[in-house]
Amino acid sequence: MEYNNKLTPIAMPEYGRHIQKLVQYCMSIEDRDKRNLCARKIVRTMSGLSPERRETPDSDTVYWDHLAIISGFKLDIDYPEGTITEDRMLEKPKPLPYINNRIKFRYYGHIIEGMIKKVCKMEVGRERAMLEYFIATQMKRSYMTWNSDTVDDLQIFKDLFELSEGEIMLTPENCKLVINPNSIDRGGKQKVSKKQLKQRR
Repeated sequence: MEYNNKLTPIAMPEYGRHIQKLVQYCMSIEDRDKRNLCARKIVRTMSGLSPERRETPDSDTVYWDHLAIISGFKLDIDYPEGTITEDRMLEKPKPLPYINNRIKFRYYGHIIEGMIKKVCKMEVGRERAMLEYFIATQMKRSYMTWNSDTVDDLQIFKDLFELSEGEIMLTPENCKLVINPNSIDRGGKQKVSKKQLKQRR
């Protein structure tokens, strides 16, 4: 019997160990065409395991990005154009200047507001759409870290619209924020009620 604590850590736990083993098997296939075919089947399986991601911007590319990450960027196949590379993954973002002025929503923090300003200056396209989704996801995680209650996506989209001064407009119809409740770290943090949150705005 295999115990989880003795097994190799999973690169992306949301897909489970079964997908990781499939990726390892795919890496062992010598024929490139067969390896490409196996990779496409794995991506379809990943899509079935997390169908909610299909509603995110460029969802097809996301699954290929995750496949590359799970393989440790060692799976040699014909990836779609734009798939993430190890160099891009490890690239350090430029540090954002510290802002001393008062922030509008304390539970989102200066960093989120700084990221929003940066994204608003970008041209509309795939990269900007991915960053907008990433920011919204981080905002939801930050909100849930401060507050014991859950928050619906619409509230996050309203806050993002306000913080971006109308430049970023996401809707529940075209975007769904995927958050694993178990990933929210509330350890050592004081629980804040909705009333307190409103007072801090």
